[in-house]
Amino acid sequence: MVIVFLKVVVRHPGLAGEAIRLAGATAAPGWFRRVPFLPRPEPTYRDWRLSTAYGRCDQNPTPKEMEEFLRWRKRLRRSRSG
Repeated sequence: MVIVFLKVVVRHPGLAGEAIRLAGATAAPGWFRRVPFLPRPEPTYRDWRLSTAYGRCDQNPTPKEMEEFLRWRKRLRRSRSG
């Protein structure tokens, strides 16, 4: 899924901030103490999210789906800040 994030951010640099916010919001506790030092979600949380979205946990979002999700988060955050 990291590859999908990178593809989206390279094509849409304006979403980089939102991608970082999402990574921080879903990162497993103590992620910075484990190799690889990337803010990844807990595997059980990731699997649950993928299962609820796709019906199975081995399906990853497409770059287009990730882009739409990041744009949605960005709009939602802006609408809440007034």
